[in-house]
Amino acid sequence: MDVNQVLTNAQAVLDSLLYQQTIQDEIIECLSHLLDEDPASIAAQVSSPAAWLLHYQLGPMALQSDAVTTQLEQWAASLTSAVDALTSTTEAAAALGSTHTEAQVAVGPGPSYRLIHRSGNPPADEDLARRRLSRDELANIFGHLHPWELTPLWRRLGTPLFYQSAANYTQVVMDCEDDTARRMWETMPLAVAHKWGKRSTNIREIRIRCPEYTDDIVVAPDTQWCRGTWTSLIEGHAIGRAAIAAKKRIERAGGEGAAAASDDDGHGQLADGGTLEKLSFEVVQLDDSVATPDPLPSSDLPPAPTAPIHLPALTTIDSIPSDDCLSARVGRQWHTRAVKTLTIRGSIGEEEVGGARSWLADCVGVEVLDINAWIEGVPAGMLSALPADGQSLSALHTLRCLTVKYDRPADVDRLREMMVARGASRSIRQLKIDVGVFLSNTDENWERLQKAAQLVDAVAQPDAFIACDSGRHGVIAVELLSRRGSGTRTMQGIMDEFTKTAGKVSYSGHDEAHPVAITDDTFPAAHTLQLRQHALVNEAKKKRAVEIASNMPSLSCIETEDALFVEVLDFLELLQTALVSQGRGRTLTLRMHLPAAALIAPLQNLESPCLWGRGGSNALPAIQNFRILIDGDVDDGDADTFYKHVMATVTSFNDELEGHQRTTVERLNTQFQQRFLAEQASLNLSGGPYKLSLNTRNGSMCVERRDASTRDSA
Repeated sequence: MDVNQVLTNAQAVLDSLLYQQTIQDEIIECLSHLLDEDPASIAAQVSSPAAWLLHYQLGPMALQSDAVTTQLEQWAASLTSAVDALTSTTEAAAALGSTHTEAQVAVGPGPSYRLIHRSGNPPADEDLARRRLSRDELANIFGHLHPWELTPLWRRLGTPLFYQSAANYTQVVMDCEDDTARRMWETMPLAVAHKWGKRSTNIREIRIRCPEYTDDIVVAPDTQWCRGTWTSLIEGHAIGRAAIAAKKRIERAGGEGAAAASDDDGHGQLADGGTLEKLSFEVVQLDDSVATPDPLPSSDLPPAPTAPIHLPALTTIDSIPSDDCLSARVGRQWHTRAVKTLTIRGSIGEEEVGGARSWLADCVGVEVLDINAWIEGVPAGMLSALPADGQSLSALHTLRCLTVKYDRPADVDRLREMMVARGASRSIRQLKIDVGVFLSNTDENWERLQKAAQLVDAVAQPDAFIACDSGRHGVIAVELLSRRGSGTRTMQGIMDEFTKTAGKVSYSGHDEAHPVAITDDTFPAAHTLQLRQHALVNEAKKKRAVEIASNMPSLSCIETEDALFVEVLDFLELLQTALVSQGRGRTLTLRMHLPAAALIAPLQNLESPCLWGRGGSNALPAIQNFRILIDGDVDDGDADTFYKHVMATVTSFNDELEGHQRTTVERLNTQFQQRFLAEQASLNLSGGPYKLSLNTRNGSMCVERRDASTRDSA
């Protein structure tokens, strides 16, 4: 017998079996996934080509598998006998070697000893090759796998360990950003999601990361993404918790139903402390290459449960979208008495009031509310879901995005009375109010500010933090500030908060009751000054406009609507003088509305915007960008003059304005566009200092200076 051939054959068989084992693992995982599917869903596809192919594959595979198993069992028995006989003979020969060394050496082909360690070297410190883990430890390990990763292991783990692993889930994240997770959640049947909820009886947080919907106009969350999935997951979890509680009560009562029923919570279910504490939402902007299916997967809700859904540990609802998600629980018998924090993402209109009321209806100690109601009467309609017992809002200490910008005075009064009747009486510590984006100098705005101040005085603590953040889009009229002194202390505080964060300041040149001295602290964040109507009609108005502009530390843009071009130039010269005296410099964007007639008038006229012949540009601030919006039509007979004067005006800006980079002229008619394309567009190919472009969609022409590197490459 050739010993080497025996060992070679043994190694070949071993390698083949190990390779077969990897194939078997793949087949087992595939078949386990098939067996976990809902039989009803498979039956619905029984006539499909894929089902017939599966049928024809599994038949021969089952026969072949049985034959191979039978053959391997026979070989395993004979092989075990042969190997045991050989190894026992070898061990016996090794034992005899201690007394018959010379004979053993003569008979055996190799040494009769095993090298433990070499002299002078310590023995290797090796850990045990294996360590048997307890079932709890294994459940902790496998409890970190996603449902679609854990399911294929069901058979190998066994049902008890599989269920224990699923029960160890404490946080479930439905993530649209991960490609695998997104596809799995999108294709998961609602019945399967419900089952996983029942298995996951220790969840503490469910987080939904839904994709962002984007088109040319709107950017908003795809709130219907997997809405039915997370709803099924939550309801399955509640039912699973109720089943555990019922089992424990029955066991504690010794199996007597009457004793178990004594712990009934009054809704036909046994009381349970619950584990789900937080439901949160996040909007994720996906790469443009990721296509969201239409219709959105699992957007439809499952059938409403017949039994109440108790979530006694749920305390936080974070950033729930105001439309489809907010209303998901309506009519589903959810009970969430422990909710203390409810923050809503997006605006709440009449259609969303029912969803908001469903979350508030059974709350007994809400502490933080973040709402954004944009229809008159909606805030009061939401909060009226709480009982008027003097206690339902007594724990409320933070109220954000309370919108009163669209409310009539009577609606604000109703909201104040309703909140006080529910316990929010001078108790709120943090309050954020939205009084609108544009606070113009009107009696309507003044009354709205008065009512908002009365609301604050009634519900907030005297030293409460009151925020009225208008954002960078907020606009405050200078004339309105002149009435500030006649308002209450709270009203003044609301106006001051709005003014500090406003991004734009509007001055119309109207009379001011008590002109406010403008300092750097008056409009610290404002980046734009809007000069409207009569703002530049005389020297006094121009002087006031200069006082405002020169004390806006963040000023970068000036917008004019009704002023003549010569009036704007005079204002800019006065502004530059004031800035120089203060040791300041400004680089500005100038945005002007000009009537079409101004670009038909002779270039030397004062109403023409052409800068040729008007002196140097040192008297003006640095105007980096100039944007002109044409108001009015041009007669066909004036089209040629209009075209020439526009081009002359743009050229004069490039020649005369220091640091000028770009001029944009908008609202150009079709005749202008056609002539521009015929005469000017080809100039870009010459690589000159300026780049000319035309946007035919909105009729705008842009002339911008090229940088040196671009000119050189051209």
